[in-house]
Amino acid sequence: MARLETLTALDIGTSKVVCLIAELDRKGELEVVARGVQHCCGLRRGALVDAEETVRAIEAAVSEAEKEAGYPVGPALVNLSSEFLTSRPSHGVWPVGNAEGEITSDDVRRVVEAARQVGIPSDREIVHAIPRGFTVDGQRGICNPVGLSGLRLEADAHVIAGSSAFLQNIRKVVQRAGVEIHPEGLVASSIASSLAVLTDEERDLGTALLDMGLGTVDFSVYCGGEIGHSAVLPVGGEYLVQDVSRYFRVPPMEVERLILEAGIASPEFIEETEGDEQFLEAPPVSGDGVVQISRRELSEVLEARIQEIFEWVGEAIRDTRRQLGLTVTSLVLTGGVSQLPGMALVAHRELELPTRVAAPCYPPGLPLNLASPVYATAVGLVLYGATRIHRQEDPALNISPVRAFFERVHRILIQVF
Repeated sequence: MARLETLTALDIGTSKVVCLIAELDRKGELEVVARGVQHCCGLRRGALVDAEETVRAIEAAVSEAEKEAGYPVGPALVNLSSEFLTSRPSHGVWPVGNAEGEITSDDVRRVVEAARQVGIPSDREIVHAIPRGFTVDGQRGICNPVGLSGLRLEADAHVIAGSSAFLQNIRKVVQRAGVEIHPEGLVASSIASSLAVLTDEERDLGTALLDMGLGTVDFSVYCGGEIGHSAVLPVGGEYLVQDVSRYFRVPPMEVERLILEAGIASPEFIEETEGDEQFLEAPPVSGDGVVQISRRELSEVLEARIQEIFEWVGEAIRDTRRQLGLTVTSLVLTGGVSQLPGMALVAHRELELPTRVAAPCYPPGLPLNLASPVYATAVGLVLYGATRIHRQEDPALNISPVRAFFERVHRILIQVF
């Protein structure tokens, strides 16, 4: 297609770096045209521990994507997933200044900016300030106040902030890899993933989204169509791997292989063949020979740790209800760890919530090799960038073929910069 804009997404994770290149044309059609994936061990729980390794992985993933696309990457949207990210509700107030008392888009920008600046320590930076609703002269529940008359404009916002040092380190490794960062900059993984996997109904009725990676679990709650809470739990797939490694005295790399080949979230989901126990083999941490591991025993160890993860999630859901008044009615799992067989069933059993595992379902025509929970964040970054272009383009841009898609994302992500 004749491209109007190219979009580059960089999902920098604990286990890998994913680079996607997408094209947006004048009809509003969005197409992912290239993918690069490279193993990375430069992060731990979302925090940089080896800058050189991370730079190398970014360079390799970008090079692979550029080769497939046939042209260099543009400025990239980069994900953030770390315990150095925190969120809080915020409130801003702005006096409407024009003589007619009609609220303009400039008033909206200013009231959101006021909400951004409330109570942020000097060692932290704002990543997102997402309006949840507006109030005009005491009338609450307004989605878009532009054009209304009033003297006092207020905004309730969900603010995500990050440690300045953490954000600066992420910027440095991306730039050292020769990649410019998009003006929209850095994007929380929970925001990106939600664009790719959640339905409108899930956003409206109250849904907890868990993006389960190797290093972290990105937890967010959506209610009334907007994000209401987000947090990063430092208990991803590594937590499972390390525990299994210690229990069976098997190297972590071998544990990852065993989990991929035969892991299951609970022994109750194992179907034995004619009653025979299934055994797996792996080399020991030290010494010769092999370690024989019962598949049932492996699943028992995994189940214990998975139950702990969902106990933490359950407490986070209860805190969200107590502190913010947000009710969760369903659970959506995505990310690589969510693919462990039986994960959704264990989540449903532990939390007593309808649960599904979600792969990216937007944009239309997404290549099959990206329709996996593994790519939820990367695809979401592309959608995030496309939404920004859609909002900033001139009226001549004809988006009718996918207008419904962009209007959906536009409603979801009303963020003022």
